[in-house]
Amino acid sequence: MLADFEKLVVEGGAVEPEGLTRRIRNASRLLFLREPDGQLVGVGALKHPRSGYRDRVFAKARATVPSDRYRVELGWVVVAKSHQGRGLSARIIGELLALAKNENVFATTRLDDRAMRFASAHGFKPNGNCYPSGRGYNLVLYLHNAAPQSTSAHEPTINYHLSSWLPKKQEKLKNSSWRFRNDLA
Repeated sequence: MLADFEKLVVEGGAVEPEGLTRRIRNASRLLFLREPDGQLVGVGALKHPRSGYRDRVFAKARATVPSDRYRVELGWVVVAKSHQGRGLSARIIGELLALAKNENVFATTRLDDRAMRFASAHGFKPNGNCYPSGRGYNLVLYLHNAAPQSTSAHEPTINYHLSSWLPKKQEKLKNSSWRFRNDLA
């Protein structure tokens, strides 16, 4: 199961593969989105990165707030190319933010118009300045302050299978058909 998660994240191309297996195992929550037939079509994670990593990210971005106020990182949100354009990444992010409950969350993403619109649509706000990723593109630090999540009443029903996993405990948390954004609540 974790190997499938890692494979899709690597295919997404936005992370350094070296050490990824270990980082996935250290994540606090992994989210798997599967077709009813079991095909993995999307993933995402909530991470509690070490303070040194957070401090470096916030320093590189010249953030205007201390990193210790944002202990949770949202990342590794990837949807298989065959399923892109269906709003699945928005739903993955919505579920992950709901799982983060009342915690402030940070994320980094490439500096481009699409990513910036997407982050803003989920309540993330840019903080500080863009900075080089070391992979040939610039990154932006986004911050999301804790707030209750609302569910839109007009979201269409989709028939995907959603599960949440605690990798450290090797324990499946929730496993249900995903009908609405808040099925895991």
